[in-house]
Amino acid sequence: MLHVRNAVEEPLGNIAGTGRNASDDFHQDWERLLFLRRQGVAVRFTEVWEDTRCLATMLLEEADGSWFMWKGPTGVPDPEVLSRLLTDIARLPRVTLVLQPAWALPGALAEHGFRPGPEFTTLLVDATGTDEQILARMRPSTRGRVRRALRHGFTFTDDPGLLDRFHPFYTAAMHNADSPDFAPLQYLRELLELERVHLFGAVYGTEVAAGSVCLVNGDAVESRYVATNPAYRSQAALNFVHFQTMKWAAERGLRHLDLSGIDTGETSEKTRLINRFKLGFGGSEFRYATYSR
Repeated sequence: MLHVRNAVEEPLGNIAGTGRNASDDFHQDWERLLFLRRQGVAVRFTEVWEDTRCLATMLLEEADGSWFMWKGPTGVPDPEVLSRLLTDIARLPRVTLVLQPAWALPGALAEHGFRPGPEFTTLLVDATGTDEQILARMRPSTRGRVRRALRHGFTFTDDPGLLDRFHPFYTAAMHNADSPDFAPLQYLRELLELERVHLFGAVYGTEVAAGSVCLVNGDAVESRYVATNPAYRSQAALNFVHFQTMKWAAERGLRHLDLSGIDTGETSEKTRLINRFKLGFGGSEFRYATYSR
């Protein structure tokens, strides 16, 4: 017998620190639920249970009157389970779901008023193998930049204490790119308190040359907030960070570096250059279905 429950009705104190039903998917687990609630974000977290076994979870967050689910749900991709999840959010206005391919069940989604939209494409770079095997999968120009960075003598660090030195040039880069995905300093400070979140950096002397705030998510480490200090752009500092992040991931049994979105539509010059940078690391495109109601 299936039944549904929603964590939002529970007081924060009742669930803090429990780690209940922790998921491999950072975007759909209790740790992120608690983080978003501490940020004051309205969250809907639905669980489908069969007796004492949790079959699936789905976390949605609200922004500007719309609700959004990122890279989920997790659990058993079954039409009845999905239908239960969608019934629980039936009264929410303007919902967008980004779905793993196994959850793109058009019959169940259509019954609940969801219609397909443009796919979201990310880039998964194989992080396994030796240094030379990782480098061999890159485009020659990217491989050359990584080798140049290695010769320059950067130190690779995993240190949230770099944030105050990283954030100023990250802020400038986001403003220059007109990015809607800017993360304020305090948001990143609190995000980096979570065990799954890391700030990887290229350090030269006392300066942070590049940084990448990454989320460990399933079998991948997802590079989420990145920037290069302009003084070290010609030394390919961010190429160095991504290369070393792949090595870090492989040492921990993770398979991929997820370089986040690839723009597959009509691109501006800025997005074309970002695409070219990411695609230089090799890897394969992974497509998520999106549905809206």
